Amino acid sequence: MSLIFALSLYGLLTLLLLGNEIFFTYATQGFGYGFSANRASVERSALALRIQRTYQNQIESAAYVVPVLAAGAITGLQGNGAELAALLLVIGRAAFAVLYYTGIPFIRVPAFLMCTLSTLYLIYAILTSATM
Repeated sequence: MSLIFALSLYGLLTLLLLGNEIFFTYATQGFGYGFSANRASVERSALALRIQRTYQNQIESAAYVVPVLAAGAITGLQGNGAELAALLLVIGRAAFAVLYYTGIPFIRVPAFLMCTLSTLYLIYAILTSATM
């Protein structure tokens, strides 16, 4: 998978998570909830909180994933290792998002590690290709 395609899929995943949060909120709080600026504080269910945290975690991970993918694409990083790392990064983030919904903390750790280690490999590949 090319780094540009991985970056596009990462953006698509982020939009899907945002849409999921919005649709879940409308389904549970009513359509008018989204249009009221001064709404009362509402008790959110455990699933609603997990959906919110999943999107929040995706945005926070974008702080390190997007620059790495963009830097790799700009520097023209290619090769089987970089493409595999980009694929694992996207799969890891998607799996992490789905597993976060379960509410079982330890089950999402392997997906988080897959994404993080892939990102670290891409950083290493970018730095070593720049020195050659």
